[in-house]
Amino acid sequence: MSRIWSWQPLDFRPDPSRFKGRLRAWREEWVKAGGQVDRSAAVTMEYNVRIIVSIDESTTIGKRDAFLAALAYSNLHQEMELADQLLKRVKVHDSGLYVTTAMSKTDQGGTGSSRFIRDRADLQLVRRARAWIAVLHELGADGPNDPLFRALTVKGGLRSYPAKRERGKKMRPGSLNERLQHLAKQAGVPYLDNKKVISHSWRAGANTGMKARGVSLTERNMFGRWSPGSTTADTVYDRPHGIGEGDPLDKIPQFGGTARAVVAAARAEPPTE
Repeated sequence: MSRIWSWQPLDFRPDPSRFKGRLRAWREEWVKAGGQVDRSAAVTMEYNVRIIVSIDESTTIGKRDAFLAALAYSNLHQEMELADQLLKRVKVHDSGLYVTTAMSKTDQGGTGSSRFIRDRADLQLVRRARAWIAVLHELGADGPNDPLFRALTVKGGLRSYPAKRERGKKMRPGSLNERLQHLAKQAGVPYLDNKKVISHSWRAGANTGMKARGVSLTERNMFGRWSPGSTTADTVYDRPHGIGEGDPLDKIPQFGGTARAVVAAARAEPPTE
């Protein structure tokens, strides 16, 4: 809806309230008919490290994949943001990366969002960024306006595209999603808590980890490029593991079957002074 609305000339953009009203009515009917939102799993830090460790970083493809998984988590990226990222928007320093996200789903104005991401011993963003950028240099694909992530052949060369391809050299967001899913499957975690791992799992995992450790909603909205005042980070992207696996009713004592005799015996005991 927002994309279609933003395509219209300024003087012809319709009032979205009518569509939103219809959307709410449709959602109510959809839920009554048995529809439910299928949330993806959250790739939290411990799972992301497990995924990255399973990657062979001695290969060209492995260098790309390890950096992809580390950056997707560290900057709470959506797959479109990763696919559209350019080399000039990632500055590598000894202590971390300065990353600019030119446009995101919640930034239709294209004002961009920049942040410095400190390096960590577990994700090793700096080392992995330098390793992948060195590969791009060897492939002759390290121009400032070249895509940060490139599709590769089985042997590690650049995949060629038709000259008139709409996205030019950029990978499809769907291809990055498929690659991240492959990495999760390779590490033995294609599903977590019975939920499928997809590209959004890295975004959800970082937000879930930050919330669990007391990072405020305001900070998470800024880091994840959600709109100020949005509660999406709490209502949609907070997916702690193990939720729903236990039964709260287990906390209530059982009074049927063999438990009934135990209760009766307890009642029959004389009160203690």
